[in-house]
Amino acid sequence: MTLKQSSPIHSPGLLPCLAIIVCLFSGFYLLSKTFAGEKIPDSKAANALKPFPQNGHFSFHGVLPGCRSPDQLNQAVGDYYRYWKGKYLVPSVTVKGDYKIKYDSHNRTVSEAMGYGMIITAYMAGADPEAKKLFDGLDRFRRRFPSDINPSLMCWRVSTEEIAHRDDCATDGDMDMAFALLLAHDQWGDPSYLAEATGLIREIERSLVRPDYSIRLGDWNDEPGQIRLSDFMPTHLRAFYEASGDELWTKVEAKGYSIIRDLQSNSAKSTGLFPDFAVLDGEGWKPVKAKFLESSYDGSFSYNSCRVPWRIGWAASYLQDPRASEILTPFMKWITSLHQYPREFKDGYHLNGKSLPNTEGENSCFISPTGVAAMSGTNRPWLDSTFQFAAQSRGNYYNDSINMLCLLVMTGNAWLPTLHAGRSPDS
Repeated sequence: MTLKQSSPIHSPGLLPCLAIIVCLFSGFYLLSKTFAGEKIPDSKAANALKPFPQNGHFSFHGVLPGCRSPDQLNQAVGDYYRYWKGKYLVPSVTVKGDYKIKYDSHNRTVSEAMGYGMIITAYMAGADPEAKKLFDGLDRFRRRFPSDINPSLMCWRVSTEEIAHRDDCATDGDMDMAFALLLAHDQWGDPSYLAEATGLIREIERSLVRPDYSIRLGDWNDEPGQIRLSDFMPTHLRAFYEASGDELWTKVEAKGYSIIRDLQSNSAKSTGLFPDFAVLDGEGWKPVKAKFLESSYDGSFSYNSCRVPWRIGWAASYLQDPRASEILTPFMKWITSLHQYPREFKDGYHLNGKSLPNTEGENSCFISPTGVAAMSGTNRPWLDSTFQFAAQSRGNYYNDSINMLCLLVMTGNAWLPTLHAGRSPDS
């Protein structure tokens, strides 16, 4: 806290009294702020090079919510982060100083959750003086559980007892972790993060990218022509390209957009919806049949593809990529024409727009990504309503983690690593 003096104090006798008054006042000030629940800055947080909040500190092309002031938007994100951290970020039960993201009530975790946690803690540095310690603990934890196929990648699940099992990887977790390491390099300036990130990016290329530039489901996925649409993360692919200089990543990015356009044209022309999984046959990319991998709704808009509007929307507003905006246009037109409010959007649809059996509304892993998608368009009322919903939403690990990430994007705080102005791959 800084006190401004209107005029200098010349009398030496007043200085001790002033010092006592200042100390007492400062103590009461900090105590009142603590009881009010406001975050008190910590000197350790000064190490963050891009401390939260970052909205307004980098080039951004989308609209932000207009329902609250920038300070109020950031306060809502900080409040949600404290809730999320307290509920899901827990110490390892086997190695002191390591951390994991609690995936379920049994304290198990998965690589997807670890990736989410690493991204979130990197973004919240500055607001949370523990962010670097937590990030490093999450990173050490994920390295202790390697995939049985490519040990540079993480196995996709870890038991309550944290006993290493023979298991393979899931693509999204490793892609998020590599992206998080790039964030960490920019956030804390340690070159070891960049070295670790580029090494992981090379292994992702080696094990998870096919010769046709489509993305495998995991390092176990030897079959050609099979994808999970939520594994397409254009912001990450652009960052991988910037970090590595490898043109392969621009080809992977272009391939992903091409696949989604193909699916929308052939299978979801009236809705713009995305299936959880798709396969390539002689006539192009098509939604998979029921129980392809996870459920009866693998070929529908369900609990995997609900993340696509967040992943694509992030690229549309932060990268100003017209390919992303083109994909989102029919989706947002359909969703806003049939749903007056975001809360009405249900947790699952057939690609023709008919809701899946036994679906409900008010599910943040479906609703909050639509707010991200709305950022690159002109529908600020939808964005405002989505943000208000997201700020108050409380659910399970999956809902809350996706909600936290979407809140960061919707408020303009999900800055991208190692990007150079004016440099982008050809469309």
